[in-house]
Amino acid sequence: MLVGLMQPFKEPTDLAKEISIEAQSKGIEILYMNPSDINEDDHMTSGMVLKEDTWENVEMSIPKIIDVSAFCLKSKQKIAYLQDRAYLTEDGRNKISKESVQEMLTKDPQLQKYAIPTLRCKSFSIIKGFLIKYGEVVVKPVYSQSGENIYKIVQADKDSFLVSHQDSTANANMTLKEVFAFFQSIISKRKCIVQPYIPSRTEQGEPFNCRVHLEKNKVGEWVIVKKYIRVGTEKQVSPNNQESGVTFDAGMFLTLKFTEDAPAVDEHLNSFALNVAKKIEKTRKKELATLGLDIGIDKDQNLVLFESISAPDSSLLHQEVAQLRTDYYVYLAEQNANHSPKELA
Repeated sequence: MLVGLMQPFKEPTDLAKEISIEAQSKGIEILYMNPSDINEDDHMTSGMVLKEDTWENVEMSIPKIIDVSAFCLKSKQKIAYLQDRAYLTEDGRNKISKESVQEMLTKDPQLQKYAIPTLRCKSFSIIKGFLIKYGEVVVKPVYSQSGENIYKIVQADKDSFLVSHQDSTANANMTLKEVFAFFQSIISKRKCIVQPYIPSRTEQGEPFNCRVHLEKNKVGEWVIVKKYIRVGTEKQVSPNNQESGVTFDAGMFLTLKFTEDAPAVDEHLNSFALNVAKKIEKTRKKELATLGLDIGIDKDQNLVLFESISAPDSSLLHQEVAQLRTDYYVYLAEQNANHSPKELA
């Protein structure tokens, strides 16, 4: 059985090697692919297969199942071509943004309590309205990675605003006229949203969130591979900058922060993450292979969903991800043999 593994890198990653080794033990051959390897004229693809400990270049027919990294979706023409010829674990259809994930939660009676009030920043007046209502807000791009270009605004008094940026340790003190000009320039160049600031912080005032990494198992159901806490520096808006943040095991962190309530918080995180993963699939009308969720926890133990990640970092989880992902390939192969890979209605 042949399964394609499409990633944005020309050379196979360490995870690709782990997946290939694990797959071989289950009778699966992995063809490592890049979007540029697809030859639409000949309906063939080049790529690499792992032979013992060496990657060898090959050319073969397009696999019937291709595990597509969300980072490959920029190659729209190649993805569109493959959609008619293979089952893709990710095709970009109905993709969920920071904005739409909050809309999704708000519309669900069971999940709306986890949503963050969110509006698209079409003008500064929308930001000003959120400031009047909430006092502290964040402005962030609809699409971004690793907490890039996130701003926090605090209204100190009628004509004084403190503005901080994700990658800066300093706060800028601005007048209303200055903050208007500053953010009007930002929102005129990119699509942004505004939200109330959620105080998910440690006792030392450092921002943190819980990253939940989910994968599918051998029967096509979601399982939580790992939960870990990412903590930023005190001056940061968000802990998502991997270069300056620190990562902790979720169990240890929750025990230190919530003591005897830690088991209940942990169970809440698990049930919430699994319910959200199922909801995202239903919203996208597509069964997915992997998902990351960034969840905030305030001082009263309330959970909020900051965002969902289509291609979560698995650098700390190679072995676990390889085991589950290859089990899922077996499941997909069985579904494909029955001509019924799951498309959610």
